[in-house]
Amino acid sequence: MPVTSTNSRPAIASAPPSRRQIQSWQDAEHNAAAWMRHWGFSDAQAKPGGADGGIDVRSRRALGQVKYQAAAVGRPELQNLFGARGRDMEKQLCFFTGSSYAATAVEYADTNSIALFVYALDGTMTPVNKTARRVSTAPAPNPPAAPRRHLPLVSAAPATVATPAPQPPQPRTPSEWTVPRWARAVPGLVLAGAAFAIPRASTVVPWPDAHVMTIGLLVIPLILAIWGLAAKNQRTFLLTGGGLVLTDVAMARLLNRQLWDSTASWIFIALVLGIAALLTGLSVRGRTRATDPVMAAD
Repeated sequence: MPVTSTNSRPAIASAPPSRRQIQSWQDAEHNAAAWMRHWGFSDAQAKPGGADGGIDVRSRRALGQVKYQAAAVGRPELQNLFGARGRDMEKQLCFFTGSSYAATAVEYADTNSIALFVYALDGTMTPVNKTARRVSTAPAPNPPAAPRRHLPLVSAAPATVATPAPQPPQPRTPSEWTVPRWARAVPGLVLAGAAFAIPRASTVVPWPDAHVMTIGLLVIPLILAIWGLAAKNQRTFLLTGGGLVLTDVAMARLLNRQLWDSTASWIFIALVLGIAALLTGLSVRGRTRATDPVMAAD
């Protein structure tokens, strides 16, 4: 689970930076530093050309990396930034590029609370994911109170407070759409109902009897229902959960004595179990890639 802190929501303390033409990687880094100061990281400074381990902009509460390239940013670049932070887990990570981000990069950023931005050639900045929108739209602080001066008492018209214009809703990236946990338990509940109905169907001859078949078919549905309510990684649940559903289907066919003598039934069981194993393997591989701090390629 990503580590966050109150430092990840700084107050915007200055006006938006003036537009500047981005003609080099140095321009891109200084532009990113200016925007980070605007978002409340007042001591953000660009450190171009140093051995910084991938950190181009530094602040006491945030670290930024800037890419001046045409290719889309992949997950390895974000993993390098995450690793370069070291033990300063309270610092907000920001990534800037003039191109775009791969879907796997956006997914990794959402999991680890990395703010993703895309800058235009005129210096304007666009947030890409929800963390970036949170960082870039944090409320401005109240201005410090001016020193009191002894003036004659005069009547004054009540001051009007300017209210900010409402922001249009931002489109959500595909990786932000999630399935509610209660909905993930539905496949397990459906299979649990089938576990009671199938052994008593007229077209099924249970082996060795209906009670054993019911108990056998209830194991996987109970696992799915409980795991669906507790699972945090949606992709892992969908892949491994799909494999468990297929395994339950194969078990239902295997426990039907009426189909034991059919060659096609055994071929069906082997095929379904093979697909289930493939889905589970993809889930394990995806979980391993997500926890690997550095990847050679995406």
